[in-house]
Amino acid sequence: MIRRKNILFSFDQSIESQHLYKYLRDRGFSPILVEGGTADIIYQTSLKHPDLLVLYDSPPDIDVHEICKILKGQMDTQSILILVLDGKDTKAEKLEGFGLVADAYVSRFLPVEELYAKIYSLLSIRELQLQLLESEKFAALGRLADRIAHEFRNPLTVIGGFAYRIKKKKLNDPVCQEYVGRIIKEVNRLERIIDQVTEFEIPAKGDYEYIDLIELLREVAEEFKVCIQKAPGREIEIEIPENAQIPLIHANRQGLRNVFKNLFENAGDAIPEGRKGRIQVLTGMDVGEGILWIKVKDNGIGIPPEELNKVMDPFYTTKPYRIGLGLALVYQHIRDMQGRVEIESEEGKGTTVTILLPLILKAPLPSHQR
Repeated sequence: MIRRKNILFSFDQSIESQHLYKYLRDRGFSPILVEGGTADIIYQTSLKHPDLLVLYDSPPDIDVHEICKILKGQMDTQSILILVLDGKDTKAEKLEGFGLVADAYVSRFLPVEELYAKIYSLLSIRELQLQLLESEKFAALGRLADRIAHEFRNPLTVIGGFAYRIKKKKLNDPVCQEYVGRIIKEVNRLERIIDQVTEFEIPAKGDYEYIDLIELLREVAEEFKVCIQKAPGREIEIEIPENAQIPLIHANRQGLRNVFKNLFENAGDAIPEGRKGRIQVLTGMDVGEGILWIKVKDNGIGIPPEELNKVMDPFYTTKPYRIGLGLALVYQHIRDMQGRVEIESEEGKGTTVTILLPLILKAPLPSHQR
């Protein structure tokens, strides 16, 4: 299944474009219509950053060559796929098309099924390329994490050990107690960071079992509530489905616990102090698509559109007290389960993280449904 389906569609009112547009929508794609000329298409593509731009070259106010040249020449748009559908008839005109820098250049008069197959093929190949790049990125990060853990853990153990000994010997020295207390606190924080980083080196593979998702969510939610209660001035309500009609999940228990622990922590961090917070978990399945989905919604400050594509990158964070591994670890664990993660957000209103997992129809039903 293709993960990314955003298509910008330069609609030219022809019968061919109407048929293709409807055909794409009927098959689950989300084509966005653009009816302007060259400048409008370039602007909308740069603004919306679709996965694929479909260009018809027939309107006189559309310069396909100029659009391709500009979009492929800009760093932030050069990765967008461009499919040009042309109406040229002669061999010379068709050969002229190869001078463009589009990703594909085909006749607009092909049957709609063939055009759809071309679009699906382009997006599928790009999806495989992205998966390969992501796999290589996380593999390299795992090797780096192993080296960091090895080099840092021993010195931290020594520092923490001596700090504890000094604290015991200087019980009557308040200044020493304060300074040593700060040292121990920071050592513990660094050790937690190392534990989080080394999760990249030890992916959640193996030791899979059938897990009652609702029960696991309740356990993680209770732990999260305890942490929130210790934070003065924070009021966050968390809602877990009572009796979700979904089968058990085949997963690594600790890996799945870490996924929701990170998601709840991120959601809590996004809710500003003084606001009555709400984290809502929704679950369901799409039997036709073979997908089981879990949504974690919050009413926090949201994520700016320009930051949305970066939030799952390792070590990317806007919080000074975080290292930016929470969503990256979520992504890695879900990827190991052959699933995917999608994020939607609106500034000022909140964020929704959706986890999509392969649906195992023959999996047992959870005990709370029996």
